[in-house]
Amino acid sequence: MKAPLAFLCLVLSLLLLVPSGPGVRAQGVDLHCGAPFDWQKLANLTRRVARRLPRVSEDAPRDIAAALRDLNWGRLRSWQGRIDRPDIDRLMKASVEELRNFSSTARMTRPDLLVETLDLIDTRSASICVEVTANGAEGDGGFGGKPSPAGFGMSANGETFADYARLSMLPVIIAAFGVILKIGHMLLKWYHTVRYSRRSCQVMAEIHIGPYVIPGTITVLGLRGCRFVCGDDESRALLSVVAGSSEMKLLVGSIRLPSSLSALNDTWAALQFESMLTEQLHVTILERSKVRPRYVTLPALTGGTPSVGSGSGRPARQTNAVAASTAARRERKSEPA
Repeated sequence: MKAPLAFLCLVLSLLLLVPSGPGVRAQGVDLHCGAPFDWQKLANLTRRVARRLPRVSEDAPRDIAAALRDLNWGRLRSWQGRIDRPDIDRLMKASVEELRNFSSTARMTRPDLLVETLDLIDTRSASICVEVTANGAEGDGGFGGKPSPAGFGMSANGETFADYARLSMLPVIIAAFGVILKIGHMLLKWYHTVRYSRRSCQVMAEIHIGPYVIPGTITVLGLRGCRFVCGDDESRALLSVVAGSSEMKLLVGSIRLPSSLSALNDTWAALQFESMLTEQLHVTILERSKVRPRYVTLPALTGGTPSVGSGSGRPARQTNAVAASTAARRERKSEPA
C-alpha cells in the first residue's frame, strides 16, 4: 500500500514542478508575450468606460488619469524599442492622447474607434514575445545598457506569467490526481483479487453451527474466506440467530473448513476461514462449481458491510418458525432444574 501512495505523490510533485502556460522561466529569464500588464490594465479600464458612454460615472476620468500615472513609461519605451514595431508605437501614442483628453474633459470624441485601436494593439502584440530578466530592476539594466523591461511578465503584486499558468493548471492537476487515485484504487483491488485468488462461482455448501445445519451456495471463494448465500429466508434468519452460539464449520462435500461469520448482508454472509486455503484445496472446491469460476474484483469479501455484533447493521428478518424455536429454547433454560 505504501508503494502506490509514494508513486502517486511523486507524480503529483512532478506535475507541480513542470512549468506551463505563456510564461516560461529558465535560468532567471521569463518569456513574456503581449503588452505590459499596466498597459493591459489601462486598456481594460478604457473599454469598460467607453461601453458605458454617455452614462459614464464621475469617477471615470479620475480612474483613467490614475491608470495613466501608473504606467511605467520607461519600461514601455524599452519594450517598444525591443519589439521595433512603429505601427504599435503609433497606435499607443494615439490612444494615450485620447485618454489624456478624456481625463481632463470627461469627453471622448470617438469611443468606438478608441476601443478598436486598443483591440488592434492587443492583436498585433499578442504574438510578440520578449525575454525578461527575472531579477532586473524596475526601469534600468539588463539588456546591453538599455532600460530593462523586467516586470512585463509580472503583475503589480509580483506574480509572474508562470505563476498565473500554474494556478490555471491547478484544476487540471487536481483532476489528473483524482484519475490517478482512481486507477491506483482499481489496481489495488485487482492486486488483492489475484493475491487471494477471489473467484466467482456456484458451489453447494452447508454451514454447521452446533446442531444447526444451514444450506446454501458459495458465490465468491478466496483463499481466506468466501461469500455464502443461504438457501432461503428461513435459513438466513436462522444464521442471524445462531451465529456465534457455537463453533462454525463450512462443509463442501466431505471438506470441513472451520470458519467464523465476519459480516451478514440482506442477501449474503461473509465467512472467514480460520486457516488460509492451499492452492490445491482452493482448486478442488472450485471444481464443484456449477458455473465457470472467474476472477472478481472486490475491496474485501465483507464489502464494507457492518460486522456481526457491531449493532450498526439492519437486524435480520426472522420467520415465525425460527422465532418460536428461539422462544422455546429460552423457556427451557428458565425452567427449574
